[in-house]
Amino acid sequence: MAETRPPRFALSGAGKRAWKTYLPLFGPDAYAPGIGTLVAVADDTPERLAAVTARWNVPAFGGDIRPLLDEVRPDVLIVTAPDHVHAEQIRAALSAGVDVLTEKPMTVSAAQAAAVVAAERRSPASLRVAHNMRYLNLHQTVKRLLDQGAIGQPVQAHLAYRLRPGHGRSYFLRWHRRAAASGGLQITKSCHHFDLLNWWLGDRPQEVTGWTRRVHYSPDTPAEDRRIPADADIDDVLAAVIRYSGGAVAHYSLSARSPWEGHTLTVLGTEGELTTRYEVAPPDGTPPAERYAVEVSPLGGAPHTHRIPVESGTHSGADARMIDALLRRATPQRASQAATAVDGAYAVAVGEALTRSAADGTVVAVDELLPGVRTCAHAGPAWATTGKES
Repeated sequence: MAETRPPRFALSGAGKRAWKTYLPLFGPDAYAPGIGTLVAVADDTPERLAAVTARWNVPAFGGDIRPLLDEVRPDVLIVTAPDHVHAEQIRAALSAGVDVLTEKPMTVSAAQAAAVVAAERRSPASLRVAHNMRYLNLHQTVKRLLDQGAIGQPVQAHLAYRLRPGHGRSYFLRWHRRAAASGGLQITKSCHHFDLLNWWLGDRPQEVTGWTRRVHYSPDTPAEDRRIPADADIDDVLAAVIRYSGGAVAHYSLSARSPWEGHTLTVLGTEGELTTRYEVAPPDGTPPAERYAVEVSPLGGAPHTHRIPVESGTHSGADARMIDALLRRATPQRASQAATAVDGAYAVAVGEALTRSAADGTVVAVDELLPGVRTCAHAGPAWATTGKES
């Protein structure tokens, strides 16, 4: 019998997300031992590379991922680099036959997303997108109830998301402030929410119309710590209407300056209504509540409430659930919850459709932004179910 070994992981991007979520998976103090071995790291900042190699003692590479792929030949590349380099790095890894787990957004444009989907189809390797909000226990409860027909067939969804001032402002101080680097909030942030809507409704977005505006953060905004740089060109208030191929309509909004952070969700169906509220823990880490509540109000019946414990950890426990499902104890059922390259492409394309609609006032057809992309399955990556043979 062939001997199996743990997968060999390489990491591209040694910023905050890598340190919080992925680097702690490896080494003697790993919080989820047995996932695999870290064999290389890449970043274009020498100081970040030095910090990683001092602790994990692995080969270090610059921002060009190709030398790492050629010399180390990892089984899996984890991409946590800035958004605008995702497409190039994903395609390079897939071309080398290396599986990829990438942070969201998968890319910063629909054209890049379509190219990534095409690259995956040509490759024996696979891509999964770390849309971690699918793994929040509240969101999984919403998905289960909708799939079970608790309100019949969904007809309308209303998702309103908001950010606290400190979080919202941070996008205008970092590299995200340039649309060329992030796609704007409608891609770098809202792709989370578009993916949730697509996943909850189990349908493909067909048309988008919308509006964006900068209201809160500009170079003229009074300085809280430092002024917004003059090259910031993204908006901070978004609104969209998304029509799905099955006929459902979603109404979405985002405000980057609010007294609290999280979302309100209402889904209206043919047989009732579902409502819930998700509040992100404040900066001091104090949970806003002990339990989430999902209210289901069926037509002709008494409302009932599903209460879900609020979990600790980054992103309210969603990151740990995602890692557990994708890397540690993967099963076909768990793998089916993962966001594929096609899922990642549609989340990005809705954001770009919003940008285009806001610019010229038109209704934008999503599939026209994704030539050749269809909702088809791609074989799951080997590292998500078993170790690779050596």
